[in-house]
Amino acid sequence: MAAGPQTLGRYQLERVLGKGAMGIVYEALDPKLHRKVAIKTILVSQLDEETAKDFSMRFVREAHAVARLNHPNIVQVYDFGEEGDIAYLVMEFIRGDELKSSLATGGQFDRKECVRIMCELLDALDFAHEAGVVHRDIKPANVMLDGQGRTKLTDFGVARVTDSDRTHVERTQAGTMVGTPAYMSPEQIQGQRIDRRTDIFSAGIILYQFLTGQKPFTGEGAWTVAKKIVQEDPPMPSSINVALSPEFDRVVAKALAKDPDQRFATAREFSQALKRAAEG
Repeated sequence: MAAGPQTLGRYQLERVLGKGAMGIVYEALDPKLHRKVAIKTILVSQLDEETAKDFSMRFVREAHAVARLNHPNIVQVYDFGEEGDIAYLVMEFIRGDELKSSLATGGQFDRKECVRIMCELLDALDFAHEAGVVHRDIKPANVMLDGQGRTKLTDFGVARVTDSDRTHVERTQAGTMVGTPAYMSPEQIQGQRIDRRTDIFSAGIILYQFLTGQKPFTGEGAWTVAKKIVQEDPPMPSSINVALSPEFDRVVAKALAKDPDQRFATAREFSQALKRAAEG
């Protein structure tokens, strides 16, 4: 790497894995433990003071949130630090692809594979939820498939973290919208109070994509999509993919219920219903 830093803390940066609006993700080497890591950075100097403070908080929040979650389907966070005007998060290095790229290129998954990936994602969510962490940004770009095809949930940057007595320990307030519009729940879009069931809705959107090859809510611009999420029910999956049984329609409809009380109460319940539909 010719430009940019060569090291961060003790880590030797090897190549750029991706660039975002807020920073860069690197493949790096931890010379102390002789292992590959991924390092996500935020260049604080490019942000105004208020935004920089917000992103620094989100970084720390992600580190704290994921450090609590030791699960085979969740990308592990190893370390967190700041050097000069760069804040960075050191994570498990995954050799693989985002689910987003597989879905975008029309990657075909057979039914069994879809159900396996979804159930691994739902296992990861159930584990996070039981630990008091709501992800709030479940989307294909935040789901990775490693070299063995295993699901790895990543990017807890907008997670809502609750401590053991369920008081909130972070700043995102009701009335502010955090997440990715096409995968948001109605309550997220409307800035209402959210809980684990917001992740269940977002996971339901991914399941819909798996089953039909298309998103349930589409339109020109984020506002149109958001309006549909709040007001409209999507076509039943079996009306698009005739090979699907009505049981899959029921699972998707429950996951995508507008009222959180009508959804699966837990990711485990969602997973069990999906397995039953697949076996039926």
